[in-house]
Amino acid sequence: MKRLLLLVAVLGAAGASFVAWWRRHPRFGSDTVNRVVNPWLVRQGVPDASRGEIGLIEHVGRKTGTVRVTPVHPVRTPDGFRIIVPLGGESQWARNVLAAGHCRLQVADTVYELDEPRLVEPAEVEGLPGFAARAMTWLGFRYLTLHQFAEGAGKLAATPVDAAAPVEPPLVPVPTA
Repeated sequence: MKRLLLLVAVLGAAGASFVAWWRRHPRFGSDTVNRVVNPWLVRQGVPDASRGEIGLIEHVGRKTGTVRVTPVHPVRTPDGFRIIVPLGGESQWARNVLAAGHCRLQVADTVYELDEPRLVEPAEVEGLPGFAARAMTWLGFRYLTLHQFAEGAGKLAATPVDAAAPVEPPLVPVPTA
């Protein structure tokens, strides 16, 4: 029994130490995810195969002006979408969207035009249990809320759009109530 309690105490201390370290170094490993994992997910067609669970957000780099596509987990809201941002304010794609003030999101075969981005605390998210909201806040997670103003059938390009490439069909404005 003493060994079990000791094991539980050691595992708990190790877990708490890791979380404390991770909170001080939130971008640890993000370069690998951005350069290796995300492009691999896009090449493998994971967003298409996910049936809407994984979407692609298209954003423009703040410094380079490069068009980038990042896999995200969008959740539909009454006026648009919300997307979890595990790195909070340290997330480069979220900072790009906030700086530009707009982005495009592909979910399945539909492309949504989104604007009015806001980075919000988990406690502000409707329907999120209090314990989960507190834990996510403690870990540094945030949500990006976006307002939808148009949608249309289509796919996002996985690379910057070439000027000679065919133009996507026009998006249809969403009627306001």
